[in-house]
Amino acid sequence: MSDEGHTHSVAPADVLREHGRRLTPQRAMIWDVLAAQPDSHLSAEEIAARVQELLPQVNASTVYRTLDVLVEDGLVLRTDLGESKAYFEPAHEHPHHHLVCERCGRVDHVHDDVLAGVADRVLERSGFVVGAREVTMHGVCRSCSTPSATHEHDHG
Repeated sequence: MSDEGHTHSVAPADVLREHGRRLTPQRAMIWDVLAAQPDSHLSAEEIAARVQELLPQVNASTVYRTLDVLVEDGLVLRTDLGESKAYFEPAHEHPHHHLVCERCGRVDHVHDDVLAGVADRVLERSGFVVGAREVTMHGVCRSCSTPSATHEHDHG
């Protein structure tokens, strides 16, 4: 389950300028790295490494500060997928949630329609009003849960 049927038309310079940000070469490069794989989840370290391949003069702390700014502006999502580190991805116009495979590490997206009514049920049962949310569920993906994959993981 990924983002089938959803397109990502991302124009890095336009998006940054629309949010009142000066378009520095560093910001453009960081945005380009994220936008190049809009359905991927990259750690700050991975982003910094990719940026430094293209712009060696950019230090990691600049990348980390810029990611914070982009998250603050709502352009980038910071997601906890486990492993005690944050992952980043461009903010999509369609909210989604994450399914993380505990065996292979694969991350799939599911959209709000899959979890339809969760916020209403939470409100009904607890009185808690759910705000903006992202749900991350950990389990075993389809590939890893097949009998042959289960056998390989147990013995291989």
